[in-house]
Formats: sequence, C-alpha cells, structure tokens
Amino acid sequence: MRNKKVLCLICLLVCFCCAPSVVGAQTSQNAGLQMEEVVVSASRTETRLQDAPQNITVLDSEEIMDSPHERVEDIVRSVPGMHNFRHNSLQTNGIVSPLIMRGTGKNKVLFLVDGVPQNDNFNNSLSWVAWGHIPKEAIERIEIVRGPTSAQYGSEGLGGVVHIITKDPEKERDASLSAQSGSANTLRASGLYSKKHDKAGLLVAGAREKSDGFYMQDEKEDYDTKRHRDVGQVMGKASYDLGPDTDISLASLYYDHETGKGREYFYDELQLDQHWLNFSHRGNLLDFKGLVYLNRADKTAYQDKKPDFDFLWRKEDAPSNTWGADLQGTLKMNDWSKLTLGTAFKQVSWEYDNNYTQSARDAGAEGKQRFISPFANLDLFFLDRDLIVNLGARYDWIKTYDGANWDDGGSEPYDNEFEDQNEESVSPKMGITYHADQKTTLRASGGKGFRAPSLFEMYKVHVRGGGKYYRKANPDLDAEEIWSYDVGVERFLTNSLVGKITFYQSWAKDYIGDKKTGEDGNVNYFIYDNISEVDIYGLENELHWQALRNLSLFANYTYNVSRVEKDEENPDLEGNYLPNQPKHKLHLGLDYANPNLVNINLMANYNQGIYFDAENTLDTGGYWTVDLSLSRKILDRTRIFMNARNILGKEYPIFKRQGRANNIAPGRVVMAGLRVDL
Repeated sequence: MRNKKVLCLICLLVCFCCAPSVVGAQTSQNAGLQMEEVVVSASRTETRLQDAPQNITVLDSEEIMDSPHERVEDIVRSVPGMHNFRHNSLQTNGIVSPLIMRGTGKNKVLFLVDGVPQNDNFNNSLSWVAWGHIPKEAIERIEIVRGPTSAQYGSEGLGGVVHIITKDPEKERDASLSAQSGSANTLRASGLYSKKHDKAGLLVAGAREKSDGFYMQDEKEDYDTKRHRDVGQVMGKASYDLGPDTDISLASLYYDHETGKGREYFYDELQLDQHWLNFSHRGNLLDFKGLVYLNRADKTAYQDKKPDFDFLWRKEDAPSNTWGADLQGTLKMNDWSKLTLGTAFKQVSWEYDNNYTQSARDAGAEGKQRFISPFANLDLFFLDRDLIVNLGARYDWIKTYDGANWDDGGSEPYDNEFEDQNEESVSPKMGITYHADQKTTLRASGGKGFRAPSLFEMYKVHVRGGGKYYRKANPDLDAEEIWSYDVGVERFLTNSLVGKITFYQSWAKDYIGDKKTGEDGNVNYFIYDNISEVDIYGLENELHWQALRNLSLFANYTYNVSRVEKDEENPDLEGNYLPNQPKHKLHLGLDYANPNLVNINLMANYNQGIYFDAENTLDTGGYWTVDLSLSRKILDRTRIFMNARNILGKEYPIFKRQGRANNIAPGRVVMAGLRVDL
C-alpha cells in the first residue's frame, strides 16, 4: 500500500514539473529573483534559499511583526510540517516542548538563537517560556529547516531546527514603543532602540507582560484557578566593525516569569540569563566564524497534592549552566566547491533539589554532560551552478558524568552514584538541488538525526499527580535515532504564483517513553526506557500567490502519518498513531498591505486526526480556527493595531485524559494597542 502511495507521489511530482508554463522565460527569471534570499541554517554557511537541498521556510521581520502572536512557538505554528500541540494561552507544560516537526514527536526540534543552542539537554527550559524569551521586536528573521539536522548541529534536531536570527544595529535609527491590552486583563508594553554610530552599534529591546490568564477546564472544580502569567524580558546587543569584512558582537538576554498552571499551589518560576559573543570574518578565500556562549537557567516548580490541592506539598529547584563554543572556517577553493570545517563544544551541569514543606525530607539529583563535536560540510556546484550537491557529517562524543540521586524519606529511601558514561554518534547527510529550468527546482536530501538522553531522563526521579505517578531514573538510556529522506519540487507556475510539494519518510528507533514497572495501592511506578520504533511519512504542499502588488494569498497542507512500528512495553500499541500530532493540517492565509488604508493579516487553520493518548481512544475530530490582525497608520509615526486569535471562539480540546476533565482552549483572545516610532 505504501509503495503505491510513493509511486503516485512520484507521478504527481513529474506532472508538476512538466506542467506547461504560462509565462515566458524572462518573466520566470524575474519571478526567480524573489528567491534570492540568503539562509545560514541549511549548511551553516550563507546559501541562497533556492539552492538549499532541504525544505526551508523563512519568516522575515515584517511577517513576524504582522503576526497576531507574540511568541515564536505561535508565530511558526502555520509553517508546513510544523505543529504546536498546545494553545497559546496554555503557558507551561513541564518538560515537554510543544513544537513537533514532521511527525517526529515531542522534544525533537532543535532551537537556536544566533547559532546558540537553546535546548538545555536536561529539561528543555524553552517549553517553560513558550519559546518567547526573545523580544519579538528584536527578531530579524526565523529560519525553519525541516528534516534531521544532526549533521550540522548534533543532538536534538530529529525533526528539524528553528533558528532565530536577531537584528544587528543599523546606521538608520530604529526606535519604537508599543502598548496593548485585551482579554484576561492582559497588559503588555514593549520597546526597541537600535542605532549604529560609525563602527559601533547598540540595540536594546524589552517587554513586560501581565495577565490574569484563563480557566481552561471544561468541568471546573473548586480548586481550579486561572492560568495567570507575569513576564519580563530584556535583550541588548553591542556590535563593532573591526574592518570592512570583520565584525564582532556581544549580546545578553534576561528573562523572568511566573506562570500559573490552574491551581493556587501549582505554578512555576523561571529566570534565564544568556550571553553570547559572535565573531565573523569574510575573506576572498576563507570565511571564519566564532561563537562563545553561556546560558543559565534557574527554575522552580511548586507542587500541590491530591485530593484537595489545598496546600504547597513541595518545591522543586533546578538550576543549570550551559556554556560552549563553536568555531568554523569555510574555504572557497574554486568556483565549483566550498568546504566548511569546524568543531563545537558544549558543557552542561544540572542540579535538582526537592524541598518537602511538611517534613525535613531531602531529595535531589545532579549530573553533567560534555559534548565535543567536529563537523564538515562540502558544497559542490556543477552545470553552471544549476546542480548543487551537499555532503556533510558530524561526530559527537558525549561524556555523561557525576550523576547521582538521593532521597532520605518516602517508602524506599535511596542514595545512588552512577558510573560515568561515554557515548558517540556519527551523523551523515547528503542533499541534491537541481534547477531544471528558470522556473523549476528539484530537491532531495537524506540523513541521520539523534537525540542524546537528557540528564533529567537519566537521573531524576519524577513524581507527579500528588504522588500517584512515580518514575524512576534510568542511567542506561540510549540515544534516540532517526533516518530520513525527502524529495520535492518547487515551481513558478506564473510570475506571481509559486508551488511546492515535498514527500518525506523517516524510520526512528529507541524512542524514549514510559515503561510501567508495577503499582502499589494508588501509586503507579514507571521508568524511562528505549521502548519503541516509529515509522513516519507525509506530504507537504504549499502555494503562494502575489495576486496584487499589495495583496498576497497562501495555502499549505500537511498530511502526516506517524505510527508505532514496535513497542517492547506494550505490543498492543503497535500500529497506533503517535499522540498530539494531526494527520491533516491546513492553513489558508491572506496578507493585504495598504499604508494609507489598513493592513490585514487573516489566517484560517484546520486540524484533524489528533489523538491524545497512545491507545488512540481520545481524539479531537476536525476543527477550524481563524486568526486576524489589523493595523492602521493614524499619524506620521503612530500606528494602531488589533490582534485576535480564534475569533470564532472555538472551544476545542487541548488535552484529554481518561477519567479526568479536559483542558480546552479559552475561546476568543483579543488584544489592541498602539505603536509609536520614535
């Protein structure tokens, strides 16, 4: 059956490529100029978007600012192959990253900011901040690369990478202030200042947001509260031109939040401070880039206890430090080849302290990980650069050490020190891009991705549900792996209409999941283990039409199947779909820009075939949501705007669990505000 699907797809691609053109060669060439954008995330070097072998989406600063959303996880939710399984009003969900790419499952998307890895490799702090720690005003563009990226970036990117590129100070001053308010008594203020004086530049951006939040239970209990939010963020960047082709920049970020999770004594606090130094030299023969970074996170989770949730049971503190360096050189040997060699280093340290409020019980865990990772990338250009071959590989050596956990109370006290472990992974990749003519580009790529088990998964004893869920540590976990390929075609059907089709297929093994080991009264015991193999395939379809000079329309549809091929713990799950991933996902959008009248961004979204449990007994069915953004210039430097999410007020489920009330989306969320350019 699957072979028939692949054959039908190949026939479709051939028909698409061979479709008669309705424009002349010169018109098509002009259309191709729209694709001259340069990206850096595909091969770690500057590459024309049209030459990249993988399917890439780029959101520029204008698209980002026009979005009705503030956080990156919501801004990218309409990208083909991408799914955000939580509503933007659900602020936290513990250790689980909400973004899923190409059906690979949760916690399998790499997140970068100016090349700095944000996945902290023990508890994914970015799931706590809703991927919103970078002020929206400071983002230059977002590059989304679909498919495994371990050959470029190592661990984490089984499904792909989301890379935020922040703005650099420019000679023309950029300064603005904005304020907005709306649903749930939400107030937000933000600002940006950026200016370059001669060789030196400075950028400062920040935001402050406070919200009462929403009730998100369809059957409220007496202890249910609104999911409140209190957030502050500031980012600064200083740059200096050491020469006409050499520059250096230093950036720092501070982020602080408190977010409620629906009960009085169930909430989180987080403080992030991050610092990174970038150096870049562009030469005739050799380009060189250097990066040094430090990421620090201090998380606190407050936990209550069943049955009444009426007191603070325990407080979990989890500080961490991650620092690293990334060096690479690109040798432009001749007109037909470009070689990049480099190495990356990352050091992670983590501590966990569990404080019980009703006793002197002491529990905790700790551990460290070190990554040393040389990599190489080769681009070869043939046929007057109409044929590009991309080859890459990365070797990751990972040392996990100083692991321990302890608990001097509870039913089974323990005090463990674990042996140091060394692990290694080799991640190859290959990609081919062929410009068949001035209107048509064919792409194919394949490679391996992996995710090293985190310190959290290996060493932390995880207790939730008021003590009813008890998961033991497992220091013997293996890395998750995926092998994947994709083939696609992009074609300008007219000078203003471009279409793209991509088929992908993946085979994943050693997926980490819960294995039940027993039960005692009301307590269910689990352990993390490598228990499943998953087969994945899907189809991404995209159309973009520049209907008028100031009117563009787009549509994209993703069909995805992610099935459990093997589950050692529960064979009955074999053949089931992975949870939290839609089988059908459709986005329809309209952008209208008229500075003298109004700017409109309208998007309709459809999801169908989402299961919330591994048994595939709880699903959503299909549902539509509509988002709208309006803005109008009222004075020379002043603009008013209104952002509305889910304007139809659809109350669709976010999570479903057997025997428990469902979490539902809160309906319509409207914000209105004022922006002043200074």
